[in-house]
Amino acid sequence: MVLRNHPRGRLAFDRDAIVRAALRAYVESLVATLGSGLWFPVREYSTWTGDVHQGALRTDSGCGDTDVVAWTEAGVVGLAYEKGFGPIANLGLTPDTVTGGPEDVRPAVPGLPAELEPAFQLAAGMLDTNSDVYKGNLPNKRMYTEMLAGVGFWLHGDRVGGTLFDDPKGPGADRLVPWGMLQNGRLPFCLLGELAPKAAERARTKDAPIHAIIDAVVDRRMQGPTEFTADEIATLLAKPPDPKQLLGVQRLLQKVGIAWPGSPELPPEELPPGPRINPFTGTPMPEPKRPDK
Repeated sequence: MVLRNHPRGRLAFDRDAIVRAALRAYVESLVATLGSGLWFPVREYSTWTGDVHQGALRTDSGCGDTDVVAWTEAGVVGLAYEKGFGPIANLGLTPDTVTGGPEDVRPAVPGLPAELEPAFQLAAGMLDTNSDVYKGNLPNKRMYTEMLAGVGFWLHGDRVGGTLFDDPKGPGADRLVPWGMLQNGRLPFCLLGELAPKAAERARTKDAPIHAIIDAVVDRRMQGPTEFTADEIATLLAKPPDPKQLLGVQRLLQKVGIAWPGSPELPPEELPPGPRINPFTGTPMPEPKRPDK
């Protein structure tokens, strides 16, 4: 664990704790969609890739802001974007140096140890690529898109670094600070005003049994692939969910090594009807591969 002072408080960064909190946030967001009655998940919009050994979690605000944490056995890299403050606005990038790739956001993690390069590539690969601040044409008449992040941090052993510490009040920093403020293995609520105490009270009282199940399942998964028990499912599905929605959640949980009782074989995901037409060229698009191929 690495402790650092920050304008937001005393931050504690721990690789294993961050991975567990990422998995917990992902599972919590899925459980909240099943009609379990869970209120105020710490992250509503999230995307997972990889596993607990090497993977990444992206979370979105729903308003254009994002953050990504990626990990390997060597440590963690975090990148965040606040809408309107990408590499040109916040990292000193200029339109003529935009690559549209990971190099656009490397200035967010100065001093990145070589051992964390795979984690950096994972994190950068989860970011959006878009035109952020500069909306015009370059002198060579080409439009550009930049990879979007404006702040970052890295954790390697007992060392940390990144613009989260060099520019602690910079745009996007608030999306990374919670990874150093974990509460009982869980990300803090990113809610403002009267909603924050309301969410905390709800989690402590009515939603406590659901949170206990999520904690138990996540702790088992950190030790290896697991599945919900029948009793856990009975509590979570007090109100039967839509069958299609349930199947979608089962597939997403299966991605992180958490199965339903009996580890059923899930039917293959249905592909959209074709042919799909590229709206820009009017020509057929390549058919997507089935996820089970």
